[in-house]
Amino acid sequence: MIRILQTGRTSLNSIQKKMDTIANNIANVQTKGYKSQKAEFEDLVYDQIAERGVPQSQEVREGSQGIGTGSRVKNINKDFSQGPLTETKNTYDLAIEGEGFFGIEDGNGGIYLTRDGAFSLDNDGRLVHSSGRYLVMQTNLVADHWSRLDISIDEEGQVRGADGNTSLSLASIPLFTVTDKNSLTSIGDNLFAIEEGTDLYMGSLSDGLGRIRQGFLEESNVDLTEELVDMLTTQRAYQLNTRSITAADEMWGMTNNLRR
Repeated sequence: MIRILQTGRTSLNSIQKKMDTIANNIANVQTKGYKSQKAEFEDLVYDQIAERGVPQSQEVREGSQGIGTGSRVKNINKDFSQGPLTETKNTYDLAIEGEGFFGIEDGNGGIYLTRDGAFSLDNDGRLVHSSGRYLVMQTNLVADHWSRLDISIDEEGQVRGADGNTSLSLASIPLFTVTDKNSLTSIGDNLFAIEEGTDLYMGSLSDGLGRIRQGFLEESNVDLTEELVDMLTTQRAYQLNTRSITAADEMWGMTNNLRR
């Protein structure tokens, strides 16, 4: 009975983590550029015990029986598949059609990655992410009068400003990628931190990182129907484990109440 309680406890912990992951996905179904997450389980150590009674097969008679001790969440994997693009026609809304990421400066020389391209222009002519951090750009011309220019950003990330018959090359927007995307850690504000030791690469469309679409935003890639079905399945698994714990408690109570 104690084994049932311990197994049920570990299973409830892992199921709760999966439910938290599902809830996070559902909560971010409208978040621009959000990437859904999936909980991956693994079994805990098996106890090997000698078979009791009269085994019916030679294989069982010569071996031992494995009794599970529950499960745990091995990893939270991210789904980096492309989300649908929505046209906004806003000048500084950018979407990536491909596998790259926008780079966001943290103010200390570090870089975060994001697929959220809802940027705005500050007074210094720099593009600002919704988190308040700056978009990584290679500036060709410092221009604090971007608001007076007709800004265009091509698929390669080249930023040009037109003022009448004059066209100025203002900056270029590089894209980034890493060797292992599952090593990226969500830190909030729709940003990913790069794990220490992970190689960071900078490139553009010609490097296969994707094309930039001006006036578009990438939607979340969460499949709401799939998440709701997964949530119902997870709830039933939670109920099953709570019932096993309740049954073990009732059996333990009956044993304690036995009279000679």
